[in-house]
Amino acid sequence: MEGEGNDCAFMGEDSHPGAPLHGNSSILTSTFFLDHVGEVSLVFNSDGLFWEPINSPNASAMVEGEVDGDCGCYSNGNKRKHSLRKGIMQLSALEMKRPDGSICFGIKSRSKAASEIKLSDIYAVELSHHGPIHITNLPRATEHLLFGNDIKLYRFMVHGFIRSKNQLSQWIPTTYTFGHKDFRVCEMWVNKLNVFLDHDVGRPRNLLVFVNPKSGKRNGCKTWEAVGPIFSRAKVETKVIVTKRAGQALDVMSSMTNKELNNYDGVVAVGGDGFFNEILNGFLSPRFKAPNPPTPSDFVHPADDNGDSSVLKENESAQEIPEQCEDKIPFISSEDQSTAKASYNISGETDDEFHILNQRFRIGLIPAGSTDAIVMCTTGTRDAVTSALHIVLGKRVRLDIAQIVRWKATPRSEIQPYMRYTASFAGYGFYGDVITESENYRWMGPKRYDYAGTMVFLKHRSYEAEIAYLDVGSDEPNLTSKRRHEDNMSELNTRKSERRVCCVDCKICNENSDPTSTGISSLTPHLYSEGGKWKKSKGRFLSVGAALISCRNDKAPDGLVVDAHLSDGFLHLILIRECPHASYLRHLIQLTKSGGSPLNFQFVEHHKTPTFTFTSMGKESVWNLDGEIFEAHQLSAQVFRGLVCLFASGPQV
Repeated sequence: MEGEGNDCAFMGEDSHPGAPLHGNSSILTSTFFLDHVGEVSLVFNSDGLFWEPINSPNASAMVEGEVDGDCGCYSNGNKRKHSLRKGIMQLSALEMKRPDGSICFGIKSRSKAASEIKLSDIYAVELSHHGPIHITNLPRATEHLLFGNDIKLYRFMVHGFIRSKNQLSQWIPTTYTFGHKDFRVCEMWVNKLNVFLDHDVGRPRNLLVFVNPKSGKRNGCKTWEAVGPIFSRAKVETKVIVTKRAGQALDVMSSMTNKELNNYDGVVAVGGDGFFNEILNGFLSPRFKAPNPPTPSDFVHPADDNGDSSVLKENESAQEIPEQCEDKIPFISSEDQSTAKASYNISGETDDEFHILNQRFRIGLIPAGSTDAIVMCTTGTRDAVTSALHIVLGKRVRLDIAQIVRWKATPRSEIQPYMRYTASFAGYGFYGDVITESENYRWMGPKRYDYAGTMVFLKHRSYEAEIAYLDVGSDEPNLTSKRRHEDNMSELNTRKSERRVCCVDCKICNENSDPTSTGISSLTPHLYSEGGKWKKSKGRFLSVGAALISCRNDKAPDGLVVDAHLSDGFLHLILIRECPHASYLRHLIQLTKSGGSPLNFQFVEHHKTPTFTFTSMGKESVWNLDGEIFEAHQLSAQVFRGLVCLFASGPQV
């Protein structure tokens, strides 16, 4: 099959000058007809496939072979062949008159057309049946003169993607079909390409897929049906479980043995943020062993519920804990650290050990929910096909996870710790009320959040609480609670220009990150920084929010915090103090604007921290954890940097 007789050859660095189109030595080179383009010289090297158009005189041999060969589609005799040759010669003469190669027969050249595809962007290669190849780069009259109908050849198809012109983060599947008169040439190219794709260890081969049929607009099953062929074409085996009740995915994940889990390269959630949270907790809870979050020395105690706590004034919003108490702040001691290093990734089971931080096992999310904030922040778009392509291509990005420990569910509850994990957002007050109110209107679908949000906004309820956070002197200044909105615009504009938005290959997320380290201190690096001090905010709050990522969605194009990162080990604590109705409305309006400034109000506190605690002073306390209701009167939280690995690459900006 190689060498003469099939127009295909293996090539190296010393091959003839015109062969390699790029610097790397080529593995294969041949002449093909590219569907909807024409005859091209195709080169395959370690980077990918590259092709360049060939002048029409070379098409003569191909057409002649088509006429004379066994697979020819013309049988009109010598008169027809002579007409074809004459047309080709006429076309060649006209092409030679083109001085700059920019225009031929009044048609612009293909300079802007695709001329390559990287191996990392190819998700499947298929050998196709003998069939038509369309030559559309010529005028219709000339095309009819040369070929009559479509030319029929043996074909192979290369499946990849292109980026949308309107939204760079959205990936659009595309297929390049190459035709040749010799079936063996097509077969050889397919085999060689598949060898390279099969050796890409980052691509998944076996996935566990959970589909939530009730997510969002109840289109979870339709979403999977739409993207399923991408997985089949990429030869990814999938075990699909369509859940029938809430909590089923959590139960399945938590009950799986490590040996069973090691049979998969990852797990995929087809649903919304709440469904992702369910699978995340089922994955981490039985396998991740770590100390509870650090807290101030006076934190865990039976809270008073007599409602007589005073409201702090503005200058008391960030009160430091007295120095005499600082030496009692329970940072994890060196002994605790060593214990954590030995146990944080052990499940306690007797079967095969499963390491949480291994690079192979990843979690994927195909959006089918109401907001899909997680997938918006990790892929840049709320598009199921784009997410599916990220998964089959084996993209990888690490994601911070917050450990939330509830110490008391109600004011009169006994102290009994209960742990949950969250990947995007934990919210109290307004956010908890909205998720609670929306439960009464599930029949409305995603619109229930708009309706519930309006009802909660009109009630304008505030709650008394005390929040403590660890100030580690992060490089992001707190500009939001120190000046009034109207006095802040010049400094705000300076900060906007310096915002470092998380994106593909983010330098902040990759800075000093060692995903192979097994110590708990590598997951919580900011807890051990020198000079960290606990500070408190106490008073009445409309809402308390803790965002690990920007939380972008259709309603808030920049999210809650535009420059939050996927894997920097910090969460953004956003405290909205009690304020007039109109002021809070202005804050919410800023959230809906691209380039808005929702944090730049006097009544807003914004603290970047690795850990915080919360104690309610009221009789009810409901939190929103990634879209799920979580009742907690007293809780503490800490961030684990890059704890899980996702099938994603970050947004393209």
